[in-house]
Amino acid sequence: MKNTTTLLPGLATVLGLGLMPLAITAQDAPPAPKSPEAPAAPAAPAAPGATGGAPAPADRPLPKETDIILEVDGTPITVLDVRELFTARYGRQFESMPAEQRAMIEPQIQQMVMNELVQKTLLNNAADKEGMKVTPEEIEEALKGIAAQIPEGNSLEDFAKTAGVSLDRIRQQISTDTKVRKLYEKVTADVAAPAEAEVKKYFEEHPEEFEQKAKVEAAHILISTQGIEDPAQLAAKEKIAKELRTEIVAKKGENFAEMAGLHSDCPSKAQGGDLGEFEKGQMVPEFEAAAFAQEVGVIGECVKTDFGYHIIKVNGKKEAKTLVLADVKEDLTKTLLDKAKSEKMGAFVEGLREKAKIKQPGAPDAPEGAAAPGAPEAPKAPAAPEKPEAL
Repeated sequence: MKNTTTLLPGLATVLGLGLMPLAITAQDAPPAPKSPEAPAAPAAPAAPGATGGAPAPADRPLPKETDIILEVDGTPITVLDVRELFTARYGRQFESMPAEQRAMIEPQIQQMVMNELVQKTLLNNAADKEGMKVTPEEIEEALKGIAAQIPEGNSLEDFAKTAGVSLDRIRQQISTDTKVRKLYEKVTADVAAPAEAEVKKYFEEHPEEFEQKAKVEAAHILISTQGIEDPAQLAAKEKIAKELRTEIVAKKGENFAEMAGLHSDCPSKAQGGDLGEFEKGQMVPEFEAAAFAQEVGVIGECVKTDFGYHIIKVNGKKEAKTLVLADVKEDLTKTLLDKAKSEKMGAFVEGLREKAKIKQPGAPDAPEGAAAPGAPEAPKAPAAPEKPEAL
């Protein structure tokens, strides 16, 4: 195989024209409940190469969206492709880091972005070769699914404008993802579900996986005190939190989601303050202790953490217990089947990767059979695609 490429330009340079935050991406999902620290994350990413980002070298002009970064079997991967994937996967996290930390992890992020784009290109080309087609009706159905996730009062056109892309571009990505899903289904069609004995064997050999820890499902409202040291200002924040709690308690918590949307300083406000489920050890101690101690449906007293004052509503609890095979048999069977399909698809992708010709336009060819410096690593086996991704 002749695999030709050279080291790619820095990510900050590739993305130097700026990033538009997407309204419906992983960036705007409820914060991972490691701690209510997620509230402190910036509301929208600034562009790498813009204020606060690493500037592009003075002697290197900013690239155009149509500039080609790599070619995979003759199919171009452009600056726009890189920018869109970066924004959806890493934009907020990347820009919330200090400049020195961004510089440290930039090579790894660049590698991950390029690996995924190479894999998508290989799979899209393979889907075309296999004759996979996507109907206009399938695309429109997927668009309806995206529209259903958009906050009330906004249209699909508003979403596209905010994302900095056209509806045609969204349709194009839906088409690609749908073709790849159909290819996955064809490649893995002959993978059989595991036998009952195999499921039982796995269950018995992995008992630690079936210990269900105690969990709490909760929502919160954060009145942030980050960066505030003045006692008077801190007291004012505490007063705001307590008055807000009093108002919510008076309504028996029925207005909690509405008040979170209006007053919380946490990005989870978009979901009515919902943090989902979490186990012990995933939140900061003060928050965790209060949430696990509260009764379901109760609005607890204000809790102070390093991030501010929290008003917590517990929506549900699960006690710790050891699951039996009957509890997990159906899900475990599906998990093992998905794993087998992923391994089959992984071998298929590896075959595509080994035959691929990947080059950077203008770069010299690498020696026959040798991977050139900076070539993306072989992509990992893809998980079973569920739905077309929306950007």
